[in-house]
Amino acid sequence: MSEEKPSTLTTLIGMDSSPPAQNALEALAESHLSKSCNVSLATVLPEPSLYQVGEADLAWIPQEAIESRINAEQTHLDEWVEKYGSRFSSCETLVRQGTPARELLALAEQISADWIVLGSVGHSAIARIMLGSTSDYVANRANCTCLIHRSVEPAPATRESMFSRVVVAISNAEPDSRLPASIESLQLQPGTEVHLVHVMETHPEYELHLLKKVSSYMEEVRSAAWKLIESTQPHLESLGMKVQPMLVESSHVGQTIVDYADSHHCDLIVVGDQDESLFERVMLGSVSRFVLRHASQSVLVVR
Repeated sequence: MSEEKPSTLTTLIGMDSSPPAQNALEALAESHLSKSCNVSLATVLPEPSLYQVGEADLAWIPQEAIESRINAEQTHLDEWVEKYGSRFSSCETLVRQGTPARELLALAEQISADWIVLGSVGHSAIARIMLGSTSDYVANRANCTCLIHRSVEPAPATRESMFSRVVVAISNAEPDSRLPASIESLQLQPGTEVHLVHVMETHPEYELHLLKKVSSYMEEVRSAAWKLIESTQPHLESLGMKVQPMLVESSHVGQTIVDYADSHHCDLIVVGDQDESLFERVMLGSVSRFVLRHASQSVLVVR
């Protein structure tokens, strides 16, 4: 293990009173990664609705009540700092008012966050799709890497590592060349299982006779896919990871990644986000968005 001090990660953790948020903080604080994190614990209180009374706009609750709530949230954050703050490189608290998701994005820009850590509220996949969530909004719109933390049972054998079995969904897109470096920044313990998975998309809608004509071409594509996996594997093995390469052919990339993570009892899925613009991420959808909404594990979206 090198004695060189690891670079610090400017880390924004979204906090509220929910168990998932507290679990995310606890998992990071108890991991080997904690000493490399400059942490900002942020709570965002929704602003009360305003009503027009005469010529004035008045909140439906008195200002004294709002200030009392802010003080209570600050006290709550201070308690978390007292419990876990010493485990981080540094730890500060931030209390804001506004729309939680938008304020978290603004704070991430303000502090130049390397990544945002959020606990998932644990809705079913259907609820996450239909109702949306703060974590979904932030993960799809942030300019930095996002970790959506979901607790799994059983917990990792050692709390020094946040995760014990990881799926890295790698594609042939140029941004995915950064995925191994992102794994390295998590400081996973040597011996962690890393499943390096490439899903080659198939198109069963094409007629069989056309597929036969391009069979030789498909073999070239498979060969290129394996070369991609093999070029990435040594970096992860040099970190002490147990790398299991896998090439899968499927007509639905996102669903295959989710199913693979479930069948191999993984507790983290790492995906790149190849959609460069916000419009592409939000309106057109992506593999990373599908995985984020349907996975039962934690998801790291790398940007």
